[in-house]
Amino acid sequence: MNVLIGTAIAAALGLLVYMFVQRKSSKKLAGLREMWGRRPDRENDIETARAYFKLHEAHGSGCYRLDDGTWNDLDMDAVFALADRTASPTGAQCLYDLLRHPLTDREALEERDRLIEAFRTKRSLREGLQLALRNLEGGGADVLPDALWSPLPDKPRYAMLFPVLGVLPILIIALWFLGLVNLLVVVPFLIVNIVVHMLLQRTCDINFFESFQHLGTLIGAAAKISRMEHPELKDMRDRLERDLGPAQKISRLLFLLAYRDPNGLTDYLNLFLLMDLTSFFSAVDKIRANIGALRRLYENVGYLDAIMAVASLRAGRENYCSPVFLETVDWEVQDGINPLLTEPIPNSIVFSPQNVLITGSNMAGKTTFLKTIGVNAILAQTLVMAFAARYRSPIVRVKSSIGRTDDLLQGKSYYMAEVEAIKGLIEASDTGTVHLFILDEIYRGTNSVERQAASVEVLKYLANRKDFVLVATHDLALTQLLAKTYANYHFQEEILDDGLSFDYTLHPGPSTSRNAIALLKYVGYPESIVENALERIAEDKNGALPSAAGK
Repeated sequence: MNVLIGTAIAAALGLLVYMFVQRKSSKKLAGLREMWGRRPDRENDIETARAYFKLHEAHGSGCYRLDDGTWNDLDMDAVFALADRTASPTGAQCLYDLLRHPLTDREALEERDRLIEAFRTKRSLREGLQLALRNLEGGGADVLPDALWSPLPDKPRYAMLFPVLGVLPILIIALWFLGLVNLLVVVPFLIVNIVVHMLLQRTCDINFFESFQHLGTLIGAAAKISRMEHPELKDMRDRLERDLGPAQKISRLLFLLAYRDPNGLTDYLNLFLLMDLTSFFSAVDKIRANIGALRRLYENVGYLDAIMAVASLRAGRENYCSPVFLETVDWEVQDGINPLLTEPIPNSIVFSPQNVLITGSNMAGKTTFLKTIGVNAILAQTLVMAFAARYRSPIVRVKSSIGRTDDLLQGKSYYMAEVEAIKGLIEASDTGTVHLFILDEIYRGTNSVERQAASVEVLKYLANRKDFVLVATHDLALTQLLAKTYANYHFQEEILDDGLSFDYTLHPGPSTSRNAIALLKYVGYPESIVENALERIAEDKNGALPSAAGK
């Protein structure tokens, strides 16, 4: 009878636990469904997101990446924040790295697009993955790349004493309960453990103990994903399973690091009982021997999280298309927009010839258009989507010179920084790869005579029939001097009684408006300044400074 009662109680408790887990899982799923396609309220810290990319580069990834200047010119930190719907810091780090490394292989782009579309269209697939990833938000995730890509600390010779030192305080407390020893006997052992813990943490370059707390969770997520039977994940399952064998053995050795309670009790247990030291140093040799497998697990799980974020971005946006990659030198963007703008004006362009010169006044939309084309070229080869009605282009590498500033730390002027940036474009043009070069107000940091002469020669050099060149300028003389190699477009504006009016629309041909002086009058400059400036323009029937480059 007692056995039956005990069995019934156990069954009831098991049923309650099952119902609790199911209810918690249902609430989690409801939250995931509500947030699908939406940008989360929280944003991952950009410095944390860069961590894996920096380490990746330090170890020599060897593949094409966006340089820092181009990344900053095109506001790609903001683009990353727009796309970041990841479930974990690991996913955010891999998404950032993905955006920094546009693909140049069509088959790889097609494979990535298929996986993104599978997550976007198949709810059971994506929700299974989301549930597998749900525990990756824990502490230590943000610094895990440091632990995996930094040199591991050497195992101390006395590491075998850590389990003994950890057990002794527990044993003394047990003997005290039995009335066999005085409780004060435990104090010197606790002091020794505290000193050992503090000294060892100080000798480590980074907090390996904190970061490897997350490793077991990551391995657990990888194991769950490897059991998902969806055909779209077959290749990923195979890759995960190859690395899970040694990884799961390491995870078992790290079990004392895996648990973290929200009240900080484990911090005291680690300090007094050396739980984290015992766990970590029992596993450090195996971690070192299998570091390649652990890195691959990090990259594969993070990649899936990043791809899921892209699928969510697609689900929440309608104004995008699938890019078409051409073998020819054709390039067409129809109704392209910058995804960072809340009310963008679509613009279209066909690169024919491959070089385009855009003129127009300040605030008319030139720089925004340059960034629109640059951002979409990057998104096409990273997220396999372009914010346009139609996007057709070759595979390219993007390099820009837009937002140069004085570098006070290195003692470089604005002009020198620009000279070096454009030198990078020239050197890239001499390689065998196809580039998109984006330049805004070339050589604006020097006098007009030398600026025009240097600009003409550089832009002629870049117009090599291999690369694409997109240039914005105020210098109308360039439209004539480069007419044989550059197509001309312009943005225009109109000064009305109540202010400036812009249509932010790209028009064919060079700019014909000369509203700079009229704008001075509009904002209230003294009449003498306005009239004298107009007289000076009248003296030069061309309305421009003499050309020093009219070859």
